[in-house]
Amino acid sequence: MNAVTARTRPTRPRRAPWMIAGAALLALGTAVLGAGAVHVYTTRPPQVAAQEGAGVANFNFRVTGIPVPGVVPGVRVQARWRPAALSSTTATVTLNLKALDTGIALRDEHARTFLGVPAHPTATFRLGTLEGAARVAPGQVAHVTARGVLTLNGVSRDVRAPTTLTLNSAGTTLDVKAEFGVTFADHGISIPGADPTTDVQVRFRLPVTP
Repeated sequence: MNAVTARTRPTRPRRAPWMIAGAALLALGTAVLGAGAVHVYTTRPPQVAAQEGAGVANFNFRVTGIPVPGVVPGVRVQARWRPAALSSTTATVTLNLKALDTGIALRDEHARTFLGVPAHPTATFRLGTLEGAARVAPGQVAHVTARGVLTLNGVSRDVRAPTTLTLNSAGTTLDVKAEFGVTFADHGISIPGADPTTDVQVRFRLPVTP
């Protein structure tokens, strides 16, 4: 999966900064499950690195009903997991907010400012539990819920993300897609005119070690 170039609809000039901020925050929320440079560990395995840009986080922030879609590539993931024992999965995901892209450079800059990126350049998600399926077999799909803690703007909050896991028929790669909402106020962020909650989708691919 490759990073997707974000496109935005025309917005009123006076609203651009707020829309930027929203976009950035939403992007940060997407960090929850990560995309980009992925490092995977199994029970006692050598480290495996996924190809850079293997994942992407998409968001769709809204200001007075106007959508501002965007993307955040370059997420780093450290995890221990096995297809046959999903409940034992542990993971830490880090998102580089400096890579936020809404398609407009000035809006990206404003968004980073509103999100406090100079002081908190990354967002981190620490997985607590993976619930809903015990295993995923080659060629099958498992629907699970990822529960953990998202730290955004220096503020940590519990997060629940419905997640789809798809293991390819050869059993060599796992595609992950998670969707969830992020509430600005929960992370100490106030954006006048913005929807209180933003929707996020995170997609990435993990290699399966022997």
